[in-house]
Amino acid sequence: MKCRARRFLFPYVYGCHKDLRKCEIRYVIIDKVIRLCLDYGKKKERRTVMAEPKKDYLSSLASEIEKKPDSFKEEKVERIVKPKRSLDPKIMIGAAAALIIAIIGVYFLFFAPKIKVENFVGKTTNDVGIWAKENGIDTKNIVMNQVYSMDYDADQIISQNKKEGSKIKKDSTLIFEVSKGADPDEKIDFPDIKSMTLDEINDWISKNKLSKVKVNTVYSDTVEKDQVISFDLKSVNENNFTRGTNLTISVSKGPQPAGEVTVDDFVKKEVSSAETWAKSKKVELEIVEVYHDTIATGLVVSQSIESGKTMKQGDTLTLTVSKGKAVKVPQLVGYTKDQLEAWAANKENAVSIVKKEVYSDAPAGSVISQSIKAGSQVDSGTVLELTISLYMPQLQTNSREYLGKDYLALNAWVDDVNYRGASITAGAWDGEECSDEYPTPGQIISYHCMANDGTDLPHGCDRPLPLNAKIGYKKSTGGCTPKPEEPKEVQIGLTPLGSEAAMKSFCDTNKLACSFNYVSDSAKNGQIKVTKPDGLEVVPNDKFKAGDALNIEVYYDPDKLNAPDSNENKNDGTQNADEGSPAAE
Repeated sequence: MKCRARRFLFPYVYGCHKDLRKCEIRYVIIDKVIRLCLDYGKKKERRTVMAEPKKDYLSSLASEIEKKPDSFKEEKVERIVKPKRSLDPKIMIGAAAALIIAIIGVYFLFFAPKIKVENFVGKTTNDVGIWAKENGIDTKNIVMNQVYSMDYDADQIISQNKKEGSKIKKDSTLIFEVSKGADPDEKIDFPDIKSMTLDEINDWISKNKLSKVKVNTVYSDTVEKDQVISFDLKSVNENNFTRGTNLTISVSKGPQPAGEVTVDDFVKKEVSSAETWAKSKKVELEIVEVYHDTIATGLVVSQSIESGKTMKQGDTLTLTVSKGKAVKVPQLVGYTKDQLEAWAANKENAVSIVKKEVYSDAPAGSVISQSIKAGSQVDSGTVLELTISLYMPQLQTNSREYLGKDYLALNAWVDDVNYRGASITAGAWDGEECSDEYPTPGQIISYHCMANDGTDLPHGCDRPLPLNAKIGYKKSTGGCTPKPEEPKEVQIGLTPLGSEAAMKSFCDTNKLACSFNYVSDSAKNGQIKVTKPDGLEVVPNDKFKAGDALNIEVYYDPDKLNAPDSNENKNDGTQNADEGSPAAE
């Protein structure tokens, strides 16, 4: 009997010949599934088609011969139908599900990736090899692509194709990018080696990863210590210097030490005398500065090798030198102004105090912070920064201080106090309106002081304000009553200045306050003289506007009867009508 499940199982079996263990497991599973199919088929009831009972062959043949042949007689053919075997769908579904579960189980048991990848960036290829060996990974599946790199030393991993934490099989391919170090053929700017010190040369070598540069240190009586004596580039030109070029640099170690010297006594002596001695004896000198209460600044407190003992030339003698008496900085925070002044007045506290005043809720004049930690010891003259409290800002000393002032003046006051530690805000939160009392746009009409939450302060703006107070004001947009139009200026010409009548017309037309005075003068008969209140004579093109005052002197001949008649005021020095003017006649 054939089981239909075989057609589904064939792909599962195909290809397993590469791994005999896999084949063995898969065939066991398949065999169980097929047996389930066969057992079920045997139990099914077979369907059959009943045929007529068989007759004796000879009898049948004889009876057939006796029959007349009849070509048109219908022949009957019976077909035996064998019953079809079919499986119950539930069995098929169950078998398929069991097969899938079995396959999944086998996959995760034997074939699922299990090896967790590490992060090898920055590690060496040897680290990768050790990890691969521990996890049973064939090194044939590991690919190392080598590239030049300035950031990674030779043989260090730069990148990997599998992320850290991902899982792989033993036969998975791992690709790594490995550094070959810096490119030896890359051109490098060749510096002025002769002017460089040993530290500068080492920095240059390290920065450019110059593995072919060799530095030799030698004694020299002519070249100072750590200075370059010579360098050798072989046959390469400085302009063609590359990272792989061989370069040898000779650096001086200074004069070669010779023999031993006897150490002098330098205690309580100037350090300069020890420096002179050390130079002459070819001895290195190290200076360590310490505070000392009794030994003055610059004098030697102690020496590492006692006087009278010997030391080799080139060795180091350490001298401890006094920095003088230390200034001990106390806890100054909380000091009042008087306490701080008393402390600073003490000669032993010889520091340079720099004060910075800020607004705070601490009492005015008290110290609220210090730049040097309490308990520290410092040199004389050290700068000590102290922050001094100004207390809280005071806006005004009278209730109308900012009324009528430009609102920018109030904003400037706010900026100043905020620069000194406050956080006050101000704005035209009460709006704007016209005002005849404060007709200039921007003038403050009213203002009030509030707490940070917007509630008015009990004492208004008269007391010191909280550091985060708010100031609201109303500012003027200009006067409410329109201003009268300014009179226009007019320019006087030659005509008004030429006759009395023309001048009167000019004064009346332009609403000038003109005063006419008549002066008896036969030589100037008919002439006029116009002057301003300050006595200056009016000339053509002078400008005037309504209301301006002018004095006009009119000259006439008393011997003629056609002298002018006027009711205007006369000057004290001129003839009036009662003194023989033409009008009086």
